[in-house]
Amino acid sequence: MFSAGAQPANGALEIVAKVNGKAITNYEIEQRAAFLRMVTNIEDTEANRIQIGKDATQMLIDESLKLDAASAVDPTLVGRSRETARRLVDENFGLSGKSGAQRLRDMGIDARHIQSKYITDIVWGEFIKFKFQSKFSDLEILTDAELERIKANAKQPQVKLSEIVLLPEPNRPLDRTLILANEIAKAVNRGADFNAIARQYSAAGTAGNGGALGWIMLDQLPPEIQDLVKKTEIGKISAPLQREGLVILIRNEGSRQDGVADPSQDIVTLARAVYPLGKEASNADKLEAAAKLERDTTTLKSCDEITALNNRYNSGVMSLIENVNLGSFNLPLQALINDLEVAVPSKPLAFDNSLSVFMLCKREAPNVTLPSRDDLLRAEFDKIFGSLSERYLLRLRRAAVIETN
Repeated sequence: MFSAGAQPANGALEIVAKVNGKAITNYEIEQRAAFLRMVTNIEDTEANRIQIGKDATQMLIDESLKLDAASAVDPTLVGRSRETARRLVDENFGLSGKSGAQRLRDMGIDARHIQSKYITDIVWGEFIKFKFQSKFSDLEILTDAELERIKANAKQPQVKLSEIVLLPEPNRPLDRTLILANEIAKAVNRGADFNAIARQYSAAGTAGNGGALGWIMLDQLPPEIQDLVKKTEIGKISAPLQREGLVILIRNEGSRQDGVADPSQDIVTLARAVYPLGKEASNADKLEAAAKLERDTTTLKSCDEITALNNRYNSGVMSLIENVNLGSFNLPLQALINDLEVAVPSKPLAFDNSLSVFMLCKREAPNVTLPSRDDLLRAEFDKIFGSLSERYLLRLRRAAVIETN
């Protein structure tokens, strides 16, 4: 690492690449590479350092192309974006009373260099929206249609996902991109920030949002993505998937079997009668107690009666369980409660040193919570933006004069 404003590690400032005549120095590349190592927390091996150096070079080349294209349309964009970029650095990297710029400096990274990266992201977004205004003209209509579709399919299975989409680059062919994806997956499993990595590396339109896709209907996804999600535990990152020349990583963040109307979200109130058993109770004792408990509860028709019975048993366990999310119970108990009718006692259930009968007092389905229109608008925008951004950047690369040492 090296301090802010310092010369490169080897002490000599060199031009490593030129983009349409504009120089990129080894200092800029080392700064970006140090930043990428910090954000990704990828294992510090020689092979990974070499690849990160290549990635840093390509990112700086692309940013130069993006800035030139945007500035040609509106030369004031860069100046107007500086304050927002400075704020984003502080928001994303500030911690424990230190500003983002201070924390980056403490790690040997020039904050001004990272601000320039955020400036590029901002002006590129404005440029793509201006350049392809007609492509975004139906955004409101698409958002309304998506909202109606979600309402009509409120009970369809849903998953909450974030993504990192890696696009092979001139300095990183597909085989190396697959290796990078595996290194990212290992880093995330060690505690690296998935969303921060997505902001730096993902080629998808969701990159600016940390890769967050939010809640999606499972059947919306391509079959191979559905399979990938089903194989990935909640809270885990998937194995890399190669699809249509891209490499995709998915983080599974949650599932709702019945969509926004998932019964696990219901709020329930239960009463229980607990019949205590001694630690040395035999199977015969347990069978006898279960028969007694069933006799005692067969004619009961209210939660008050279950509570009174629990008091007679003197179990010392609170009878009433009020206003609890159904999904907070373990799966066997969820299944039992889900099948109960209000004011009808369950069959006796065995627990450690006791038997219990449950009665459903009240069950309320929460209001169906649909995604906000703003969230849907952002998601539709990301879909369009990601595709247009990728295609136009490839066009700029082909038209540019790029020299590298």
